[in-house]
Amino acid sequence: MQVVMADGRIVRVGGRARKSSAGYDLTRLFIGSEGTLGIITELTLRLHGIPEVIAGGICSFPTIHAACDAVIMTVQMGIPMARIELLDPLQVRACNTYSKLDLPEEPLLLVEFHGSAVSVDDDV
Repeated sequence: MQVVMADGRIVRVGGRARKSSAGYDLTRLFIGSEGTLGIITELTLRLHGIPEVIAGGICSFPTIHAACDAVIMTVQMGIPMARIELLDPLQVRACNTYSKLDLPEEPLLLVEFHGSAVSVDDDV
């Protein structure tokens, strides 16, 4: 990945190594910063085929903290989530209003799993 910094310097980050203890993961840092740390001008992607099965779910929690703990535990257990999104009660209310839904107005995790029928069933 190539990034142009605010002062005009061009930085290349990312490499072939899957795991490294050589410091921060700059690729994820720049992507997560959504353009505030630098502008991504070149990116190499690995494409995957359309999964056999896609399954999703909504989990409600009494507090944001409890929802965050659930995400941490899920990641630490190595459960491969394709997508996860945290909505606070205000965001849920906005979704309900805009899309005419009836979701409970409490912290929600929206999760999605991709893969074969057997693997998705195990993950869910």
